[in-house]
Amino acid sequence: MGTILCIISILFGGFSLAASVSQIKSGKKTTSAFIMISGSLLLIAAAVCNMLGVRSDIILAFLGCTAVCTAAILNGIKSKQFHILHHIIRIALSVILIIGFAFL
Repeated sequence: MGTILCIISILFGGFSLAASVSQIKSGKKTTSAFIMISGSLLLIAAAVCNMLGVRSDIILAFLGCTAVCTAAILNGIKSKQFHILHHIIRIALSVILIIGFAFL
């Protein structure tokens, strides 16, 4: 179960990281892009810590998921393309990941 949680966390963090780097490369150097990069790296770090047996993984996962979701919402509001279902799915996945880290 822990391996699956780590793989999903790394994928979620990696896709979020790719999206924010792509946004920055396209010339949109927004605060939300840098927040999402930070959150993505924290989530990936949580997965690595979990694999190494370091118990700070829940804190890193919580901070990372919170940053990624917040950045995505800010980005949606700023661009006036707020897709509520997209954010609900992102938040639900984040909650599942945080609960998963809490119970491992």
